[in-house]
Amino acid sequence: MGIVAQPDKDSIHISDTIWLSVANSTTLQDISSGTSINFGGAKNLGTLITLLQFNNDNLIDGAINKFQLLLIEGSNYPNVTDPASRREYIFTEQRDTYRFKLGIIPADTGRFVLTVSDAANVYRDNDKCTKAGFEIDYQNTNQHFYFLNIWRPDLVLDDLGKKKVYYFKVVP
Repeated sequence: MGIVAQPDKDSIHISDTIWLSVANSTTLQDISSGTSINFGGAKNLGTLITLLQFNNDNLIDGAINKFQLLLIEGSNYPNVTDPASRREYIFTEQRDTYRFKLGIIPADTGRFVLTVSDAANVYRDNDKCTKAGFEIDYQNTNQHFYFLNIWRPDLVLDDLGKKKVYYFKVVP
């Protein structure tokens, strides 16, 4: 599944909004077999959003409190292990499409990374035994990888990690 960050600018201003959105058919391609599978009716399909701030001393801190999160489509999943950096959301299903829309509004300046996670053990209401895993990656989004080279050249992302991150800075 694809997730999009808009606008995909490398710098935004305090009080601007980054929109994260998903609009994906419930019929998806199985990576193993290449066949199309209708996985409509999923009850726990969503993603874990992580917001981290790069500090001047090469430390990375949880940064959820530096943003207002405005949920338009989807629902909150309240069981999060690290509330300083993470929020979990469940996608909404409408007319054979999984949908999610979240506004991320910065209240402070800084250098940040916004990550998304895959969804594991997703089940349908009518079939709680069959479980599926979903890859959720940034698509059609400039992810500004050059910021990582500037901010933390000691960190190296593999090809899987590159699909999950969006770097940006907030200016006054």
